[in-house]
Amino acid sequence: MTTREEAAEQLRVIRTMMERATIFRALSGETALIGGAAALAAAWLSEGKHGWAWAGWWLFGAAMVLVFNAWQIFRISSAHRKPFWNTGLKLAIRGALPSIVAGGFLGLLYVRGGERESVAASLWILHYGLALLAIREFAPKSMVWLGWAFVVFGVICLAGVAQVVDFVAQWKYITNGSRLMAIAFGGFHLIYGAAIVTTKAREDSAA
Repeated sequence: MTTREEAAEQLRVIRTMMERATIFRALSGETALIGGAAALAAAWLSEGKHGWAWAGWWLFGAAMVLVFNAWQIFRISSAHRKPFWNTGLKLAIRGALPSIVAGGFLGLLYVRGGERESVAASLWILHYGLALLAIREFAPKSMVWLGWAFVVFGVICLAGVAQVVDFVAQWKYITNGSRLMAIAFGGFHLIYGAAIVTTKAREDSAA
């Protein structure tokens, strides 16, 4: 490959990555708001429940958010006359899927054990953050920060339920799996979504 061809290839890759990041940013704001609202609803409905009765509400909420996100991707793809099952979507799924599958499976193992929802929630929070970081190469920087927020909070939650750190261990008396999930999937997503949507609105008005 000649120097000119290498430069053209690098420009093509950079342009593609920027395009993917822009699309991710456009999608992530609205989806984060819906996800945050769904998480708060699931937290309220699952409060006081245990085992599969607890997990069922969270799995249902996750399914609803995935359907909404798929619809968003389809809408954006149609508007830009691009295929729904494109390279960017394939790369995102390929990068995020291992963490999602591993965290989901480990969390459900604790759910099956009974009354270990705090551990399941901690694992889901941590692995969701790892999934976001796994696609950081073509995600906006704001999503990378969101991923780190989930990872850090997930580690703190695991330290608390394992009673590794004394002051964190006291959380078990005032929190449970539903509340931990509400803080992370509800609070973090609502803050992130509001920041993205308002920033995009200012950019559109200035354009």
